[in-house]
Amino acid sequence: MKRLLIVFLLFAVTAKGQEPVFRTSADIYAGLRKLNVLGSVLYVAAHPDDENTRLLAYFAKDRMYRTGYMSLTRGDGGQNLIGDEQGVELGLIRTQEL
Repeated sequence: MKRLLIVFLLFAVTAKGQEPVFRTSADIYAGLRKLNVLGSVLYVAAHPDDENTRLLAYFAKDRMYRTGYMSLTRGDGGQNLIGDEQGVELGLIRTQEL
């Protein structure tokens, strides 16, 4: 019983609550608007450089849909006009650009 009490006290002493999150009135208003919207958009493209960021931003910000982007490749088979990287190295760079 004493062990259980000691363990409980150790957890109680080291436990820390969550920090409060400060939200602006614009954040609260956007969250309330999002409650009225039910929908998701998944944008699928062949290469990482094929994404249409304007369309994704429209669905996410204007229409308040939950959005996602899925690239079917890493883009390592394409050309690189601004550097010497080719193949796997180019795929790593394009993955980080997303």
